[in-house]
Amino acid sequence: MRKKVNRDSADVPTTERTQSLIWERPERPRRERPALNREQIVRVALALADEEGIEAISIRRIAAQLEVSAMALYWYIERKEDLLELMIDAVYGEVPLPQPISADWRYYLQEVIIQTRAMMLRHSWLASTIGHRAVLGPNSLKRTDYLLGIFNQLGFDTATSMSILTMLNAYVAGFVLEEIGEAEVQRRTGLSEHEWQQQAGPYIREHVIASGRYPNLARAIVEGEERPAEEMFSFGLKRLLEGIAADAAPFNPELHR
Repeated sequence: MRKKVNRDSADVPTTERTQSLIWERPERPRRERPALNREQIVRVALALADEEGIEAISIRRIAAQLEVSAMALYWYIERKEDLLELMIDAVYGEVPLPQPISADWRYYLQEVIIQTRAMMLRHSWLASTIGHRAVLGPNSLKRTDYLLGIFNQLGFDTATSMSILTMLNAYVAGFVLEEIGEAEVQRRTGLSEHEWQQQAGPYIREHVIASGRYPNLARAIVEGEERPAEEMFSFGLKRLLEGIAADAAPFNPELHR
């Protein structure tokens, strides 16, 4: 979930407001052997983070992968925070934004949300950046603008559109955190979900089901069936879209995007 950009920042002199943003600093050419650019650096950083987690990212580690000095990287990226901004924006660029948007707005909105979940599962480190300040890179801005455009065409005012956007982002992030959390528990304990159920089974049968103290939970355990994650995600997303549709005006492509 990204924090809202303070509109009052517009009153701050430009030199003070933007001098620390990576997006305001053009990439400086440098004669290197081999030649470098930010895209190459980010590509290596993403590979490291995907394989070993965000903690594995360091300027020295990336420099070693690229076979250059750490000082050479600082010519392109001054801080680790800058690198994180570039990485986050790069992975958001993997989420397709289907065009043009038609009256079947649910399809377009659902597709973006489903693809966002898939992207976050490919890059599980991204979940740890939730709460990070708003990323102002082109891919992140384009995705936000795209979704707000759909809400605008459904007749929602700006405040409501932002609330819907926050709700959808929180749903995706929360669901992915749950999925990643299960994988982390398996890694930490060495037990699969099935193995844990077998281990905990006797306790659950005696203290939860047979005790009579938790009748609703006991019924859910006995009668319930486990659904695949994709099915559960689609179930929740469908309910969210139904809630949006209930308050939406007829789709109007002429409204401001």
